[in-house]
Amino acid sequence: MKIAGHTMGMPKLDIFEAISFCAEIGYDGIEVRCAENGQMHLEALTPDEIARIRDHATEKGVQFACLTPYYRDFMTDAATSATLDGIRLACGIARELGCPTVRAIAGQWPLEGHERTEVFARTVSGMKEAGLIAMDDGVRLACETHKGYLTWSAQEAVEFVTAIDMDSVGILWDHYWVHVRGEETLDEAVGMLTPWLLHVHAKNVKYDTEGNPHAVLLNEGELDWCLIINRLKTFGYEGYISDEYEKFWRPEEFPEPEVGMKANAELLRECIQQEPPKPSHDPAPQPL
Repeated sequence: MKIAGHTMGMPKLDIFEAISFCAEIGYDGIEVRCAENGQMHLEALTPDEIARIRDHATEKGVQFACLTPYYRDFMTDAATSATLDGIRLACGIARELGCPTVRAIAGQWPLEGHERTEVFARTVSGMKEAGLIAMDDGVRLACETHKGYLTWSAQEAVEFVTAIDMDSVGILWDHYWVHVRGEETLDEAVGMLTPWLLHVHAKNVKYDTEGNPHAVLLNEGELDWCLIINRLKTFGYEGYISDEYEKFWRPEEFPEPEVGMKANAELLRECIQQEPPKPSHDPAPQPL
């Protein structure tokens, strides 16, 4: 199991500085927020810039864990075409960077004026086309468990990727959102997701006095990340745990990455190094 730093946590750094920062902190890899206001604006990158980025990462010993763009709309033919063009671009750049995974968004739900069955069918159809693109480039699409997508809960994510049924399309598990949804325990979620699991986002959660969830440092919230990692070990997961430090979205609520991401990386390394506790009675949970 390896750890990655998400560039969402380093909004002041460009891609070269972010790669260097990940090397300094001790991350094995980097997950790159791909947007016009992110570290990589895919539509604006030239082949020379891609080569320079790849060479800098190689020099620093940092692997590309995941590219994270925001293409999601499959609700019309025109929207689907534009979304697939974006995914095609992301997958091609991922191939050039040696990055195995591209984050995928499983549509939008709820969506005013549409039934869920319609959104599901259109999004599955579009994602099957996207899966063929990813397959051609030798990368995989990881559909994230997240509020506002068709794949908020673990069960919804499994239903979505099962409907697609392609080796090039799997799941990105963000347990923050599965926990907030409240429909599955940790063991239930791990058991459901691991057959399709490609990538993991790490953050923790606290609730305010009105019951609203907020992301916090990994050692501050309700989630026990050492327990989560031990469960992942039980099911044989060997991929990345990516520190999705939300400094970009809430800059005033999080310490600078030199403080917060360093603390998160240290905790993740400690958790990975721990031996899973031996069960006192029941065996480790098995996939459902």
